[in-house]
Amino acid sequence: MALLLLAVPLAVAIRFTFLADERGELERDAMAAVVRVGPDFAAGDPVELPGSRGGVRYAVYDSNGSLRSGEGPSPADATVRQALSGRVAQASSGGELVVAVPISSGERVVGVVRASTSASTVWGRVLWGWAALLGLCLVALFAAVWVARRRARLLSTPLEALARTSLAIADGDLTARAAGSSIKEIDEVARAHNSMVERLARLLERERRFTANASHQLRTPLTGLQLGLESAMADPDADLRTALAEAAQQAHHLDHTIDEVLRLVITDDTAAAPAAAEPVADLLRAAEQR
Repeated sequence: MALLLLAVPLAVAIRFTFLADERGELERDAMAAVVRVGPDFAAGDPVELPGSRGGVRYAVYDSNGSLRSGEGPSPADATVRQALSGRVAQASSGGELVVAVPISSGERVVGVVRASTSASTVWGRVLWGWAALLGLCLVALFAAVWVARRRARLLSTPLEALARTSLAIADGDLTARAAGSSIKEIDEVARAHNSMVERLARLLERERRFTANASHQLRTPLTGLQLGLESAMADPDADLRTALAEAAQQAHHLDHTIDEVLRLVITDDTAAAPAAAEPVADLLRAAEQR
């Protein structure tokens, strides 16, 4: 869009400039021809026109619009008739660029010099200018695409690496960490990602240690309770009431221990969670002793 917004006005400007330059050249050539011809041609003096320049054709008309010399339409065209009124006339007609300059004697117009050239010559220059402009636009477009692709790779490479790291963590590799890059915003995302993974790793490690410790500490009193009941059942002389009372007391302490474990599990204080593993172990050991 930027190239179009720049190239289209430039193309129009190239066309206008080349046409204006050619008309300016024609006007200068016609002025030179006016000086060379002079007003004496109206008295019958021979007309001497300058040599043609790059396909420029000259014609001299008298005050009646009759062709006196050179190459031009006969009778005079609208451009010549406009110049007979005393002002320089420019026009484009019949595939030609035309400039007509009046020849004055005193304050009276006695003739007109008409200079013309083929518009195809000018259009050839215009097309070459447009071709050069198109080449510059293509170079700018390729440069923009190249820079855009490099910038896109610079942005996508760290994001792809972050995605691979996330997939590795999802597969269970909690040691994977996102690497830094040269882009501040992506580095902030990577740091936040690594911080999240570290907290998750600590939380999972705490949960594993907590589960192993709780399982061991809970199984021990349960085993003692089971052995006490089995021993009482196997001994005919055992006091069953005393054995049941001890079993009920151990079950009560075990229930209290389970309540404490559940309370610690559902706590929201994650910062203090790793340090809570040892107090839990102490609590379980105390329950076992009771």
